[in-house]
Amino acid sequence: MANALLVPATDHTHLRRLCGDLEQWVFTDFDQARAALTELQAAISPQTPADIRLAYHRHGAFLENQWRHYDRALEQFGFAIAILENKAEAFPLAEIYLDVAAVHVNRRDWPAVEQSLDRARQYLGKQDAPHLRGQLACREGFLHLHLGNHRKALENLQEAERILMGLDDQATLKDYYILALAISGLGDLYERLDEKENSLDAYQRVLPIVEEHQLRPRLSWHYLNAGRAALAQNVTEYARECFENVLQFAEDEELEAKAHALTNLGIIAFLNNDSPHAVSFLDEATALFPNPSKPADFTNLSKIHGWRAELLRKQHQLEQAEAHFEQAYTFGQQGQDLNYVAHVCQALAQLCEARSDYQRAYQWQRRATETTEQHYQHVRDRERQEIEARHNLERSRQEAQLAKLRVVSLQLRALHAQMNPHFLFNAMNAIQGLITSGRNEEAETSLARFAKLIRSTLEYSRLEEVSLEKEKEFLNLYLEVNCKLRFRDRLLYKVVLPDIADAGELLIPAMIVQPFVENAIEHGLRPKLTGRLTIEFQLSEDERTVRCVIRDDGVGFNKGKEKQKARPESYQTHRSRGMEITRERLTLLHQLCKTPPGKYINIADIGEKTGGKYTGTQVDVLIPVLDEWPVQKG
Repeated sequence: MANALLVPATDHTHLRRLCGDLEQWVFTDFDQARAALTELQAAISPQTPADIRLAYHRHGAFLENQWRHYDRALEQFGFAIAILENKAEAFPLAEIYLDVAAVHVNRRDWPAVEQSLDRARQYLGKQDAPHLRGQLACREGFLHLHLGNHRKALENLQEAERILMGLDDQATLKDYYILALAISGLGDLYERLDEKENSLDAYQRVLPIVEEHQLRPRLSWHYLNAGRAALAQNVTEYARECFENVLQFAEDEELEAKAHALTNLGIIAFLNNDSPHAVSFLDEATALFPNPSKPADFTNLSKIHGWRAELLRKQHQLEQAEAHFEQAYTFGQQGQDLNYVAHVCQALAQLCEARSDYQRAYQWQRRATETTEQHYQHVRDRERQEIEARHNLERSRQEAQLAKLRVVSLQLRALHAQMNPHFLFNAMNAIQGLITSGRNEEAETSLARFAKLIRSTLEYSRLEEVSLEKEKEFLNLYLEVNCKLRFRDRLLYKVVLPDIADAGELLIPAMIVQPFVENAIEHGLRPKLTGRLTIEFQLSEDERTVRCVIRDDGVGFNKGKEKQKARPESYQTHRSRGMEITRERLTLLHQLCKTPPGKYINIADIGEKTGGKYTGTQVDVLIPVLDEWPVQKG
């Protein structure tokens, strides 16, 4: 990288043009992409502008991942992340971490996948970035796919397809690449669920996308998947075309894809009684593994020899068939597919039995039984590992949510401890008015009531949860102070609890309802200086949630928003921050309590609902019940 003589250090225009071409070539032309990376590597130095170095490392990492050089890919991504962190650009960092997650998926490092996805979510935040949302859904889908969480995988991959298909003219080559991955992932999922027709349909839907946009990454595997699915459905001619395309487009590094294609072409020839071509294809496949080293290499060789044996057995050359089956068994023991090894043992037992060699037939049959048991034990172990991995990921997510909830709760407590400055000013001003007008006894009562509210607020700000009875007491006290000091007894209010015996024992999050009540008073009722307010708690049938209905007869939600614009900036900031934090806290609480997803806050203008006959606002807040909640204490 230190040699900068090939391209002058000041010729950044050429390097940027090369980076722009590389943006396309990494998806369409690996040879040109490799040449461009080599040229950039020779030209780049620490003094090279950051955007050029970033493009080099980012695209280099992407290609290293395609070529299965995962450690090199992570190293390159590390350089790219360092550059972006110095620039503090959120969206590019989110995209980089999504690409890092893809490398960890290939490495089967599930905690690292989840960690990378979580970093991407943090940088993405709540911003509207559909292409990144689609990428995130795709990466999450593959994580759940590999962990055997089929329902979540289906949801995520379908969401990725929907989002990316909706980009239309705004889609980039990378968006189409991710879209092809998502649909291919659906094909894999359907294949695992033994839904062969849906699997073939998904794999076939990928091919027009990669062909139209000339996408090279994973191209051979897309053709291979479609061919395998077609062969499973006995669509042999289409399968043959797909396998031939694999041989045409596979890169030099994609020996496994070539081996699968050649083996399947040999199988098709075998099924068509074309022995010469079957032998030729299987021999070519064998030649791709002169020095097998990985378990996948041995598995491939085992199956190639297995099909050679089947071909010879069909031709009644039993001794030669037995020799190839024994080779298949030897390679299979060093491979990954014990189920196929058991099949080979069974075939050897049948061959020995046909030659009346019952002793060896018995031995191979026993090995078939033992290998089948080992296979199912491995399946059970893998399922257990998947369950443990899912459990660990869920626990990590829950711990992250809890940590975030703690932060949000502390924010809310600090905000409530401050109290609304506008409310404090009005209340103290009202008490002062009582004193200056000589109504000392009334002033003393109001001051005591106000002091009790402040003390209760400070106490509540230290709690995670309160009973419904305590919540009712606090709301009554808050409304009483408002009624006496701000509305001069012109506010009628009522707090209603569920008609059940143990309402006082139900726990809900502290300080969830008060911000909505405050909004009703400030936006709806205070402009009228009079009104009615009802707060009703309703327990759900499964007793997992409480619906709080806050109804006022004020000016209405829409008019309240108009009047809100005229309020002092400091007061608006306090209230809007309180509502924003309350919404976030409520969402986190529902996630932790595992209540069904939905809309937890609904605001309706009563005037709109009644055609102007009545005015006011109704707010429905769905609150999780915290009884036996695993984390109740701070």
